[in-house]
Amino acid sequence: MDPIPSDLTPFYKGGYQKIPKSLLELRRIAARERYRMEAILRYKSGGKLLEIGPWMGIFACNARDAGFDVTAIELDHDCVDFLNGTVGIRALQSSDPTACLEKLDETFDAIVLWHTLEHLRTPWLVIQQAARHLVVGGILVVAVPNIESYQYAALKGAWRHLDTPRHLFFYPLGSLKQLCSRHNLALLEETTADKVSCMLSRDGWQHLANSKIPIRYARRIFGAFLHAAARGREKKARAGAGLTAIFRRIAG
Repeated sequence: MDPIPSDLTPFYKGGYQKIPKSLLELRRIAARERYRMEAILRYKSGGKLLEIGPWMGIFACNARDAGFDVTAIELDHDCVDFLNGTVGIRALQSSDPTACLEKLDETFDAIVLWHTLEHLRTPWLVIQQAARHLVVGGILVVAVPNIESYQYAALKGAWRHLDTPRHLFFYPLGSLKQLCSRHNLALLEETTADKVSCMLSRDGWQHLANSKIPIRYARRIFGAFLHAAARGREKKARAGAGLTAIFRRIAG
């Protein structure tokens, strides 16, 4: 995005989801998203995990409950307080993940940026620092909206997941692979057809329907129709609304 506002804080006011009142409530919410752990568990059964941009901690909570020693870097003060005080996860407050990583004197078995990279002012530096903080054999999981998706090609500026000005940079798979390879990160797998991508697709088409049709029930039906009609094209290579890629840190 150009130009990037000097202060992005106002655009995050209210966040994406309301912070739960208890750990029990968070676990109820997180239970619906345990599938996000599947990619991690294919390669790691435990160890030290760092999540950058956890918000209220849905993924971080599931990772901790799966046996990982979790650290988080988060912008929002209230979320950091909730993670530290209620969830019991070490959370570091920072608006600059690169600087925060530079100060960390430890390595991790897994680092996760779950729809965070697109929010960062210098995502290439965060990838560089993430690679530096991974053990050899450690994995990096990056999930971003897919700028090569059929949905973006169809909707352009009306695409829900442009989400300006909170989304600053988008990486096609080729560019993401090129960036990661510079820092000894080898691609293990990538997909635009996982559950997260399907959710983003459904949300994108429903957002379009909501903007066009005033009748609530009619727009729900129209949104579902658009989602179903687009599924065939979205299943084509790298055409889903979300991209998830997993890299392994190799010796170098």
